[in-house]
Amino acid sequence: MIAKNRIKQINSLQIKKYRHQEGLFTVEGVKSVGELLRSNLKIQEIFALENWIETNSRLFEGVKITQASHDELKKISVMETPPPVVAIVHIPEQKNLVITKQKLYLALDSVRDPGNLGTILRIANWFGIENVICSPDCTDIYNSKTIQASMGSAFRVNTFYQPLDKILNQFIQNELPVYGTFLNGENIYTAKLSAHGIIVLGNEGHGILPETEKLITRRLLIPHFSTQDNAPESLNVSTATAVVCSEFMRRTKI
Repeated sequence: MIAKNRIKQINSLQIKKYRHQEGLFTVEGVKSVGELLRSNLKIQEIFALENWIETNSRLFEGVKITQASHDELKKISVMETPPPVVAIVHIPEQKNLVITKQKLYLALDSVRDPGNLGTILRIANWFGIENVICSPDCTDIYNSKTIQASMGSAFRVNTFYQPLDKILNQFIQNELPVYGTFLNGENIYTAKLSAHGIIVLGNEGHGILPETEKLITRRLLIPHFSTQDNAPESLNVSTATAVVCSEFMRRTKI
């Protein structure tokens, strides 16, 4: 059973201010909670249905597990259909960002949709990109929808919130390419690509913002092949990320 005050406290974690004030965030669903086992994150408490506890409690030895009803889980879940398990997890300490010349990085400029951020983290994880740098106004990685969309990748990819001008200038000073996606860039399928540097992806509605655009040293275009006059003007940012990462890895890793 979950006390009313506890339900209220858990619900407050849906707001960024209270997540960081409490140092806690929620992870929902069998898949995402299962991914916690593969991470170094510290779980404060798990709330779950009886059958989930019977099957999985031994995997979470040392973690406080509280049996909850379907109605109680519905009160603390943001999902339309409440999952059988919800975990309350400690926010880890922010790691220090160390830029090396041997890696490829992603940077996100004002990406506001939590689903997009989660999907981008999943894509980065899939293509072996270990570090994603978000501008301070990007959506919070610990948003429940971000965690859900990442399918566990939020626990494996290093995510940093830093002013992009500061970060991109470091790449420029180290003579590393700063790539950005634009509607008037060089065709990504014929452009020369490097295995090192940073790729900047822009805001859902406005693309890469003007102050960031000034620091881009290599402008790239994902061309469309539609023959229709009413073809879409651009791709969703997470879709664009998948295309870009795939082409970089195809050209530099295979």
